[in-house]
Amino acid sequence: MSVYVVGQIRIKDQVVWEEYKSQVGDTLKPYGGCILFRGEVADSFVGVCEYPEIVAIEFDSINQAKAWYWGEEYQKIAPLRKQSADVILYMYK
Repeated sequence: MSVYVVGQIRIKDQVVWEEYKSQVGDTLKPYGGCILFRGEVADSFVGVCEYPEIVAIEFDSINQAKAWYWGEEYQKIAPLRKQSADVILYMYK
């Protein structure tokens, strides 16, 4: 059963964010992760979105998603994420 990691994002430093974003894809490969889409809010039907950007990543299992997040490859670039954006990151099944 697929598992989806969904990040809601509010960028604080665009330059550092682009550096981080350019490296994420390589950290996913060893864990079978695939970025399904990235996007930003275009409009709202109801409510205000405080995190206007989104990413959805697919994994084959919760264990693979957790292994990716806690893995050495991703943890090396995690400080860039923390520096450049406020991110809410959830797993869905």
